[in-house]
Amino acid sequence: MKVIDFQSVCTDKHNRAFFIRVEPENLKSTLADIINILSNLSWISRFDEEYIRESFEARARDTIDDIYSKLISTSCDPISSDAGEYVVSELAREAIVHKLGYLDIPLAELYNKKKSGNPGFDFHSQTLDSTIIFGEAKYLSSQNAYGTGLRQVVSFITEKKDLKDLIDLRGFCSAEALTNASKGVKGFAIAFSAKETPSEQLISNISKNADFQEILQYQEIIMVAVNI
Repeated sequence: MKVIDFQSVCTDKHNRAFFIRVEPENLKSTLADIINILSNLSWISRFDEEYIRESFEARARDTIDDIYSKLISTSCDPISSDAGEYVVSELAREAIVHKLGYLDIPLAELYNKKKSGNPGFDFHSQTLDSTIIFGEAKYLSSQNAYGTGLRQVVSFITEKKDLKDLIDLRGFCSAEALTNASKGVKGFAIAFSAKETPSEQLISNISKNADFQEILQYQEIIMVAVNI
């Protein structure tokens, strides 16, 4: 994975809105890397109680098997819809962790009760000033998927799915960050599949989007374009 663009956007209205663009340098090797990352359950060791570690491992193993089957069965052209969303989710999550230095939290499906089709946000992180980032990923084979992702985030906020996620984030995020989120101090990441549209055009189009304008009220917004 290579980050090919990183910049602040909407600086006249918001000093913490970012645009990141990611290039999977080789899709086949990217799929293999994602499988290896998801299979690494070392994050479970952070929990002291054995019963919690066993519970998370049981959940994660089922999910890994399901994701593995979807990723390994896809081809480079075209990539399947299910596999595409996992690629977008994981590459965006990694870009946020490595480019911004935010907290490394595994994909939500690995520790969520539901094996496939996470009922809340797809991924999460925590900023250096204790703000939880709720991330949603969208993949479309024929067009840039930012509009679909933004609509989903606005819908999830209305349904309070960010608040519903907090109970599952207790073992990953700080008490301060969890409290901040419950009080409305939070951020959102929209990860989306991107085509050949130049970054400046993407940023311009996103900035005019009504759903993007609506979520600018929150602490931080991160748009992550993944070139697949």
